[in-house]
Amino acid sequence: MKIAVISDTHLGTKWGSKREQDSFDQAREAFERALELGAELILVPGDVFDTRIPRQEVWARALRILSLPLERGRSELKLSDTIDKNPDDLSPIAFRGTPVVAIHGNHERRTRWLVNPVEALEAAGLLTHLHHNVIIFDTPRGKLAIHGMSNVPERHAKNLLATWNPKPIGGALNILMLHQSLGQYVFSAEEFPTINLADLPLGFDLYLCGHIHYHAEASVHGKALLFPGSTERTQLLQVEAQVPKGFYMIELGDGLSYEFIELDTPRDFHYEEMNFDRVGIPQLNAAIKVKIQELLKMPRRNSRKLPLIRLRLKGSLAKEASRSEFDETGIIQEFADRALVAISKGELTAPGLEEKVHLLRELRARRLPIDEMTMSLLETSLREVGYDQAFNVRMLYDLLVEDRQEEALQKVFEVVDNLVEVELKGKKHDNPG
Repeated sequence: MKIAVISDTHLGTKWGSKREQDSFDQAREAFERALELGAELILVPGDVFDTRIPRQEVWARALRILSLPLERGRSELKLSDTIDKNPDDLSPIAFRGTPVVAIHGNHERRTRWLVNPVEALEAAGLLTHLHHNVIIFDTPRGKLAIHGMSNVPERHAKNLLATWNPKPIGGALNILMLHQSLGQYVFSAEEFPTINLADLPLGFDLYLCGHIHYHAEASVHGKALLFPGSTERTQLLQVEAQVPKGFYMIELGDGLSYEFIELDTPRDFHYEEMNFDRVGIPQLNAAIKVKIQELLKMPRRNSRKLPLIRLRLKGSLAKEASRSEFDETGIIQEFADRALVAISKGELTAPGLEEKVHLLRELRARRLPIDEMTMSLLETSLREVGYDQAFNVRMLYDLLVEDRQEEALQKVFEVVDNLVEVELKGKKHDNPG
């Protein structure tokens, strides 16, 4: 018996961009190839959609893809029983072809009592939705039990898993399906998982987890833990450039084996970090263009779509340079007919920024009045641009703070008159008679 595991299709992601069709292309390929490879059951560990309330155009494309298992598949699985699942939620249509069993992910999770899009798919008879419940099938090789916990907020995940406390069904092959960060497997650095691998319940034959966008394999309680990863690149992280996109095919025979199937439709993706040391804007532009041209010469797996290139800029700009002067939009547009380029410049330090931050911290530590702190910062900035002290800036600042604008303006006029007089004397000296 063969089972396909397709996760995190994120249908509708990047809508309105040049990539809006990608999530549908990858999902369709995954479902079609799973059926071609003989899948008799398809499991989806969450994030079918990219949003909680997909637009109608997304629904239309998604329904065409999710109807494929009903049309093309034929399974020998028979619904045997459910645990904590309302029988009224089950549709006989969902078991006519190749059954699909899914949980919802964090992108689909809605407030309790509101219908999320995966529940809507269940109501349409396209799949069976699980959350803290179990569906049991009779198969030619015995019973198969799928236990599912849909996504919950990370801070509550450990307690909710312990409260549910799923128990393997005796005499069945048991699969546990989640959509959470687990231990060191996290979606982003901002997430703080509460479930460690050791917290997963004992006795299951296979553990599946969505949410993590790169495919990975681990072991828990002596059994396999599989992360299928997403079928579409949504984060543009380095790991997504290194690890291919696809899905798992699981075979149940004398034992349990699995294989990762790589997709052909994802765009080629290049991720590069570029480090600079006091670089000028012209040199920065030139280096980036050279790097993009190098990446465009690399071998392609998918020549039908423009490749993705993400450049992450690090280091420092030259003293006279400003980060705002760097026009990444111009570079992106220059290569728009050859690649979809994304440039991150947040880690490119502006000149003197660290020194200014240090100075500000020192001034705060000295507990100076706000006007004195402002004056100190102003004087520091003027020195950096080579101010020649023609104006007594501190005196002018004090006059303005005291609301003595006319007196401050008179001081400015006096300095200007002196400068003009000096300039005129210089011209007479240069051109006598």
